[in-house]
Amino acid sequence: MKKIPYGIANYDLLKRDNYYFVDKTHFIPELEELGSRYLFFLRPRRFGKSLFLSILEHYYDIRMKEHFEELFGDTYIGRNPTPLRNSFAILHFDFSGIPTSGSIPEVEESFNLTIKRHIRSFFSDYEDMFPALKEVKERVLSLHKAGDIMGEFIQALRDVRVSYYLFIDEYDNFANNILMQHGRLNYRDVTHAGGFLRSFFAVIKNGTENRVIERMFVTGVSPLVLSDVTSGMNIGRNISFLPDFSSMVGLLEEEVEELVDYYIREGAVKEGDREKLLDVIREYADSYRFHQLKDERLYNTDMVMYIVDSYIAYGGIPPNPVDHNIRTDYEKLRFLVIENNRLNGNFNILQEIVDTGETKGSLIDSFSIEELIDSVKFISLLYYLGLLTIKKVFYSDRYEFMIPNLTVKELLWEYIRKAVTESYPLRIDVKKLEEMFDLLAFEGEWRPLFEYLLSEFYRIVSSRDFIWKEEGVKMFLMTYLSVSPLYIVESEYDTGGGYSDIYLRKNWAITDLTEYEYLIEIKHVRSGKRGI
Repeated sequence: MKKIPYGIANYDLLKRDNYYFVDKTHFIPELEELGSRYLFFLRPRRFGKSLFLSILEHYYDIRMKEHFEELFGDTYIGRNPTPLRNSFAILHFDFSGIPTSGSIPEVEESFNLTIKRHIRSFFSDYEDMFPALKEVKERVLSLHKAGDIMGEFIQALRDVRVSYYLFIDEYDNFANNILMQHGRLNYRDVTHAGGFLRSFFAVIKNGTENRVIERMFVTGVSPLVLSDVTSGMNIGRNISFLPDFSSMVGLLEEEVEELVDYYIREGAVKEGDREKLLDVIREYADSYRFHQLKDERLYNTDMVMYIVDSYIAYGGIPPNPVDHNIRTDYEKLRFLVIENNRLNGNFNILQEIVDTGETKGSLIDSFSIEELIDSVKFISLLYYLGLLTIKKVFYSDRYEFMIPNLTVKELLWEYIRKAVTESYPLRIDVKKLEEMFDLLAFEGEWRPLFEYLLSEFYRIVSSRDFIWKEEGVKMFLMTYLSVSPLYIVESEYDTGGGYSDIYLRKNWAITDLTEYEYLIEIKHVRSGKRGI
């Protein structure tokens, strides 16, 4: 039986070690047919970008020519190869693992060493195949700064006439970590005029403009860093919004069903659990949409693999279908919603999104760090992070966005809880909450939970300028009612005769033992009156 490729991003390992493979190689000819040779592709984390990049590397690597049939014989591109197969030397940069915890000079040194290490590996891999590389190796590796090394490398390979394909994986991960750990000012120093990261990308930009770099494929999450280091997407073509490539990573409905059916045939998934397992996958991993003209829902690849792998490990529906490895670090949103220890306007947008499940706005394809306090840019960033996706298009670039699935909804509630806790002196005892939720769900005793939450709410209202009306009380309750996996919290639930402020719906994917569901109505009561 093929193994589940959860977290596998190396194509050679996947093919040689008997992992399940979803064939996306039919996109390779389409990429070659594009007018630009320098491509950027943006998708949320854990969607399979790194694996697809690895597929491209193995397809184009001249060293892999003798292994082509072994690696690609049973794929679309193996049956329909292009003339460019196995035509290039491969220079690969991975920016996801560069340490950023030290001082900025230490971070710069780590970046320099990483670039030098990748280029040294390039020479080791190809100098026997291209003897002329030995003549230029020392002049390149004698330099220290990343921009200088890359500039000399580009010129050296031009001199010896060696064609190469440049791949950069997670191009923005390194700079985003600097932003989180060192703040806006240090991020700006690194990515703007005179900064070492800007200087490095300036060298690459010159290489593409002069056609010295033969081809380039870059993956990342958002256009933020590229906008800052190049003043826009003018270093290459961003294909993230092209309809032909909307499902280049991620899984289509039929691909998910084929995956589940394969493991049913292998006896790892019970046939009677097929629809229930598919329902869990739909609820927790489905509903991403990356182009307004493509009416296709996409699943997050790693979320799907995690759920199926967990099913096989548990021998049934897993007790917690949420893959915690897909969590975008809270710090990536913290600086956007908290300023001077106070919640700002972006926090209100986040509240609206989790309350209604959707929001309206434009989809911006380029923005800098200075623009992210702008609500339109903030909504766009949430889309790039995978916390929102396209629901429909009204006109031009005016979109309606929605939360794609329960996994993302849980993440958003977590962000809100952390932001509220950081901004106000809350003392919520999570262990006590869990005990109260058990009483709520299994014994119908609701009063202890609500009295505890509201007493804490009124304590912070009295101690801070916390101007919340009925809507604020509702948001506070929803924030902490969402702590428990026993319930799915829904806002403005249609009861048939009206709308309930909050509906606590049983989360059957977690357990079918929950006895009670709740409709909650919130009313303003004049001062002096008590009750819930």
